Amino acid sequence: MPKILFLLSALMLFSSCEQLVNIGDVTSSQKYPAKTGHEWEYYTEWKLEYYDTTGHINRTSNGSSGNTIVRIIKEDYTLGLYKDLVLFESFDLSTPQNINRIWYLNADSGLFAIAYSNAGSSQFVWPKQRNTSLEQLHNFVRTIGIFPSFADANTALYPQTDTIRYYSPSRKVLTYPLRIGSRWIELTIPFFRERFIEKQQSINTNGQDYYCYKVESNWTWVPNLEFTDYVDLNSGLVMREIIADSVAQVLPDSPDIAGYFKSTTISKLVREKKR
Repeated sequence: MPKILFLLSALMLFSSCEQLVNIGDVTSSQKYPAKTGHEWEYYTEWKLEYYDTTGHINRTSNGSSGNTIVRIIKEDYTLGLYKDLVLFESFDLSTPQNINRIWYLNADSGLFAIAYSNAGSSQFVWPKQRNTSLEQLHNFVRTIGIFPSFADANTALYPQTDTIRYYSPSRKVLTYPLRIGSRWIELTIPFFRERFIEKQQSINTNGQDYYCYKVESNWTWVPNLEFTDYVDLNSGLVMREIIADSVAQVLPDSPDIAGYFKSTTISKLVREKKR
């Protein structure tokens, strides 16, 4: 009898999880826009602010990482045991031959990242000791990408390849319906990251105002790194902001700390083409 009760409990739990994913009362207008042919172009710029010995910023430098294209290639994609996936691809205009792909499930309970190719490693590569060269930092920010999800990529360790790798477990990028007060666990492997929404904010870019949900991150494993997305349900990701503060800079040929700096990287939508 105990075994039968255990099996019934397991079946009920499995059924409730399935029902959560396919509840059927979330309309397409409440989900991330995911139609074949939808295309976005983003422009990414960065700013470095250097601290002096008293903790004040005494100089800054600015630069750009150029433009990135993100587009939806196919809906209703079947990949292994997964059906009804949406295939996104992304590439920098400076290197259009390097195409990254991520497969998403746009379910009723949320947007899930299922698998990827050419996005590098699923392992986080931010140095635990918080000491890094500027080249390492820029490489880390570049490999995050501008997909709806955070790619956590490391193309230096994993060269470009068409091999498809699965996120295990899948990553919950967004929860539906999006609303102020929403909070959910995005991933637990290789570290814990929680996302939350505390307000909506107007973002002006691409010649218009977007009223976005400000999707913030909580990951105590990286205490000085802020990762924030601004999402509009009509246009998707409008802006991504990555701030790394109090980073100890080391020189390529020396382990000694050369100083501390704050890095701010902002990717903004500059063009959008809907189907």
